[in-house]
Amino acid sequence: MVDFIFIIYTSYITGPPYETANQMLIRQKFYFKALVILISSLLSHHASANNTTHFEEVFSTTVVLTDSETISLGVGNFDPDKLLKPHENSFSDSESIKLRNELTVYSIPYTWRLNDYKAQKKGTSTETPSYFYLDEITASLSYLRQKNTSDLLSNSATEDENKDEIFSAYLAYSLHRKLTENWNLRIRLGSYLMHHKNTYRYNSDESAQYRPELDGVYLNLSANAFIIEPNLKLSYRQKKSWGKWELNNDLNLFSGTTFNGAKSSQGAKPSGWRLNNGFKFHFNVNQSKFHAESIYVKIQRSDIGGDMVNSLGTDHFYEFGLGLLLDTRKFTKLADNIGIGINIHKGSALSGGSIVFYFNEL
Repeated sequence: MVDFIFIIYTSYITGPPYETANQMLIRQKFYFKALVILISSLLSHHASANNTTHFEEVFSTTVVLTDSETISLGVGNFDPDKLLKPHENSFSDSESIKLRNELTVYSIPYTWRLNDYKAQKKGTSTETPSYFYLDEITASLSYLRQKNTSDLLSNSATEDENKDEIFSAYLAYSLHRKLTENWNLRIRLGSYLMHHKNTYRYNSDESAQYRPELDGVYLNLSANAFIIEPNLKLSYRQKKSWGKWELNNDLNLFSGTTFNGAKSSQGAKPSGWRLNNGFKFHFNVNQSKFHAESIYVKIQRSDIGGDMVNSLGTDHFYEFGLGLLLDTRKFTKLADNIGIGINIHKGSALSGGSIVFYFNEL
């Protein structure tokens, strides 16, 4: 079985609830320049610069973003509130949509099914799953990039260019056990190997003066991390005359450490957890001999804790998905179904909607 995910993501930092765009920009410039001055002072006294919190947030947020079971984002970002309230303007919402377009995440997982015990009924060609357990190995390669411009280090019209890239390799072993006719349990142990690279271009003389203090500490550096993630998922599935539905309770815990890379990243220990609780529905639309179509609905709440809470700006969020699926099992073994739809994310720095492509849903 092959899964392919294409998502786009970004985050932002909010100020006081009634802060204007100009006030927030001035505040950001002041705080960042004050930080630069503080760093310069520390380095001048030969103090060791350490920015472990930053790297813990970077790697922890990447774990969440590359997990399509937690966050499903796509292309063509839009503000769903504008559809309901077209005459209302929200600075924070517009900034959220703008920043969603700054960061791109690609994730391509592949799953090997090691054993799949099935019993075939006599006199029929229908196979009915009766496995006691099922082993799987999942591998995934992910790429995350955020590219933006900034004038925080200067007051000139020329903006600096910043790019963050994270390359991630994921490997996991899963054990599926059928508890009853409808209840299923998945136990999984996975690991991540990540490489983070920052590239910052100082495009003005004013910002270039900070290069000696920032390069290798906060900017123009690389870092690596190794993360272990156990997972426990309990699901209930039931077929109906109109289709089928599924209830999922999915718990993930992760903890890791940085190694090699920039000195300022040493000692960082990214960690966190997330719990996804949600429903998935398939409503049959067209069940013909040659193909089958269904309407897909997803409703989910995710609770999170750990180093990524600050980046996402919340400890919980919601997702609603609606799409059309086409059963492809008669044409290929690479995917059970494919489809297209919309996904709406609410409650975090990612709030917004987008067009998504479905592969192997339910």
